[in-house]
Amino acid sequence: MTDELELVREYFGEQPPPEPGVAAAAKARLPLSEPGNRKAWRLHRPLARGWRPSRRSPLLWAGLSATVAAAAAVAVTVTAIQAPSPVPAPGPGGREILLTAARTVARAPQPVPARYWVTSGTVGNFLKVGPADGPYLVLERVGVQSWMARSPRDPSRYLSQALWVRPASPSDQAAWRRDGSPTVWKNIGQDTGLADPYGDSGDGLIEPLSAAPSKPTSQSASYGARQFQVGDKDLSLRQLLALPADPHKLKDQLLTGSRHYARVSQSAYLLQAVPPILQMPVTPAVRSALYRMLATMPGIRSLGTVKDVSGKQGAAVAYTAKYLNCVNGMSSLNGFSRALFPSCDVEQILIIDPATGLPQAEELRYAQLPPGRTWPAPDGLFSYEIFGRAHWTNHPGVSE
Repeated sequence: MTDELELVREYFGEQPPPEPGVAAAAKARLPLSEPGNRKAWRLHRPLARGWRPSRRSPLLWAGLSATVAAAAAVAVTVTAIQAPSPVPAPGPGGREILLTAARTVARAPQPVPARYWVTSGTVGNFLKVGPADGPYLVLERVGVQSWMARSPRDPSRYLSQALWVRPASPSDQAAWRRDGSPTVWKNIGQDTGLADPYGDSGDGLIEPLSAAPSKPTSQSASYGARQFQVGDKDLSLRQLLALPADPHKLKDQLLTGSRHYARVSQSAYLLQAVPPILQMPVTPAVRSALYRMLATMPGIRSLGTVKDVSGKQGAAVAYTAKYLNCVNGMSSLNGFSRALFPSCDVEQILIIDPATGLPQAEELRYAQLPPGRTWPAPDGLFSYEIFGRAHWTNHPGVSE
């Protein structure tokens, strides 16, 4: 059994089975898989997009794990889940971790381009919902996927799929019950992307937040040669492959003219902007240069070996900065965000797969809140994304 399900059992004990018909109904709405299984789901923050304005982007295929399938089957029971804490193990400094990843990705072969570049992932957001006099925290989990077409005549698609929404802790579950055990929250939209350091994913949908799993949904489809966003520039595959394998030139390209960089520190911006580019079909030399660029950032530090939310170990680096008007992705249905805290310190964490050198997961955690304020999610976690495998495929993935 997976680590995530074991954590649920440890924390809450065995849960009663769902009501008759609940499991069958949930399974019927499970996401499609890719090539062989003909199923697909979406990652909202376009992984092929640089700064994640919406937290999901072009994804690569990665089928549902047994954990997600089992979770979806009992989605209507709305049980809480405890995310594992990133307990640092002794290890090299942040610079050394990044330089090790740079050497690892530099050795990878350059894949032969095919029809679509696919990336995928799973995003989680802790959101505060419920009445003003009895709010509670829920964890929303969404699958995302991006299909970036090599030819401008083929559509590039961004897909997402709501998996479940659950109270974040036993006390939140009790407050949810006092609220009448709702499965829909009409004052907040569905969220489909990783938050930025402010906590705002910028990717709320017009549908109300719902605990029920959904079918894969196409968020957008576009045509054209320039489907890869690096910083504020839209690049074609040819331009992407021509990016300079020089840390200084890549840094200049990411910072020049960026409308997002004005909002945050340079280190915070780059640590958010680089992981999606590492998931693009750039050359191994450019991936290596991107890591070497991050290694020069002031304030980057090592967390050693940690476990991500899925329970997989990786090497982690982090950066912490202070922000004003932290909103934690609480976008209302009219598109405006509501500040949750007047200020906060946010810790951005990048977890790297030591075997491939590629991004494994990202996490955003509240490192410090204003006096008298609290955040009940484990270790301040409020947003995360687990990356799937990125690859070229000739399979269309979705019906044309």
